Amino acid sequence: MSSFPTEDSDIVRWLRAEREARGLARIELSASLKHQGELLDDTLLFTAPDGALTFGSLPEAPRAQVQGLMRWHHASAPGLGDIALSIVCDTHAAPRIQMTDAASREHDAKEQARAEAHFDSRKYGRALAQRVAELLDAGADLSITVDPREGVSRALWRSADGTYAQGLRYIQGDSKPKRTFASRDEFSRWLAEQSDESLAKEDSLDDPRMWGVATFNREFFARKTGRRS
Repeated sequence: MSSFPTEDSDIVRWLRAEREARGLARIELSASLKHQGELLDDTLLFTAPDGALTFGSLPEAPRAQVQGLMRWHHASAPGLGDIALSIVCDTHAAPRIQMTDAASREHDAKEQARAEAHFDSRKYGRALAQRVAELLDAGADLSITVDPREGVSRALWRSADGTYAQGLRYIQGDSKPKRTFASRDEFSRWLAEQSDESLAKEDSLDDPRMWGVATFNREFFARKTGRRS
């Protein structure tokens, strides 16, 4: 038994016969197998010659065929996660069949995000870093909200003991430093070597979808310091 349907598969033949019997311009099956291969959801979309759309679901026998195909596919590689199947049968075209899984969809999404990611790689330099340090010395709040529901912000701050920190701050007043700096000079030297690209990627290097999400950048520092560099 093949885990991937073809034009000769029973379910594809059933869909084509159903389209012809109903006089449709198109019939489309969308199905998904979730929760370790136990739960099957399926929807039929019927397109009439005039473009009118109606919905339905598979009868018991075709549904069992689809579930069998998808469970076979899932069992062949359980690590693939949820599986989705799409079959489109038009009047004057060969059936379009697509089987995807959570693992491949996640991979494709990461690769697309990687291809679309463009960040300034120029280092901030000493002058900008010094201006940011001056703001922290003056008690400025340099933070960007990461999760408004949880009250979490990405932040730079100067502690009461004179040390500097980069990390997370919480609406309750708690903080979680990712790195600390014993002096203003140490902080300035670190920030001077950073760039939009390095800060965008540092917390999620392996997931391009998260690059640049609520991260500091040159434009943020320019707004806060009132000067561009």
